[in-house]
Amino acid sequence: MTIREPWPALSLRQPWADLVVSGRKSIELRSWATDYRGPIWIHASKAEDPEMERHFGLRGLVRGGFLGRAVLGAVVPLDRRRWETWSLRHLQPGGFKGGLYGWVLTGPQRLASPVPAPGRPGLFYPDARLQARLQAAAANAGSGGGAASLPT
Repeated sequence: MTIREPWPALSLRQPWADLVVSGRKSIELRSWATDYRGPIWIHASKAEDPEMERHFGLRGLVRGGFLGRAVLGAVVPLDRRRWETWSLRHLQPGGFKGGLYGWVLTGPQRLASPVPAPGRPGLFYPDARLQARLQAAAANAGSGGGAASLPT
């Protein structure tokens, strides 16, 4: 794999980052939209949500590093119908919350080993040195997670 242009990254709290790179979560919820479409690096922030980790039966999750990548294919405003229709893809418990966007993620791939690095809010671009480390880690990774299809 050769990256011609740098990819942005998105930092997610655990267990959400792990659920994305494993292919279990294909809709990321955000309160803001972006015009960017294409590959993104998935970063696990240091923030945690122990209750949700227990809910999904996950333990010992990596924090403070890059776990993998996915492709951001669409950003869609969520209404009540989409919230309910996509519930098994966004995995957020509870009822509809207005003002959110569903970031549709496809083609998740987990890195063979996490790449420790700090994250930042919003979409951010890792520096050139970190991009090179991520590219090398992705080249060494197998096809993880399985592809998620674009929801309707």
